[in-house]
Amino acid sequence: MGVRPPPRIIAIPVGSPDRNVAVYATSTNDPDQLRKHIPAAAWPVVLTWLRRNPVQVRIARPRQTKLGDYRSATRTQPHRVSVNADLNEYAFLVTLVHEFAHYSTYVTTRRWTSPHGTAWKNEYARLMRPFMSHAVFPTDVLQALEQHLVDAPASSCTDHGLMRVLLRYDAEPRQLLDELPDRSVFRFNERVFVKGPQLRKRYKCHCLNDRRNYIIDPLAEVQVHGPMVVLKAS
Repeated sequence: MGVRPPPRIIAIPVGSPDRNVAVYATSTNDPDQLRKHIPAAAWPVVLTWLRRNPVQVRIARPRQTKLGDYRSATRTQPHRVSVNADLNEYAFLVTLVHEFAHYSTYVTTRRWTSPHGTAWKNEYARLMRPFMSHAVFPTDVLQALEQHLVDAPASSCTDHGLMRVLLRYDAEPRQLLDELPDRSVFRFNERVFVKGPQLRKRYKCHCLNDRRNYIIDPLAEVQVHGPMVVLKAS
């Protein structure tokens, strides 16, 4: 029998609850959509991953609750990884590796282990290794990643040092809660808040809509311009 050519990669629009999402599977032929979201030097390794593994990679609409996720295969669907479309190329690659490490850990162990336990951390560090060069990441991101990989947390978002560095490369600067002076009024999740004191890592903020206090992450993206309409709870 002749050797089969490697599977090709295409982008397929999804007519599911997540509309306008590009899906990549190991049965397609147009890599340009995914390729433009990561550093050019990282593409050969990512392409090899996709050719060798039956994983769908979705470029998802921005989600406030997560940067990406992994779902194991079912009887009707293959393994799936999604990454938010609005991430800059460095944040996108870090998130892609993070989620791909979940897939790799799952298929290697053949069972669910602690989602961010030792097995996943070792796999995450192993998969990140080919990208740890100045050809892929700027110096500041490399340094932050080296610290990050010493004991990677459950989410890149919770590593504030890494996230601060990655946010420097966004096309449009984001207004972060951490950057506002105390007692600033801001909008977050369609509500209006007053910034309060920092409690360990997060800020205690008072909501003017329902007059309750909330603990908000310092790297939360907030709005401080435009009218602050306060709709009080009934």
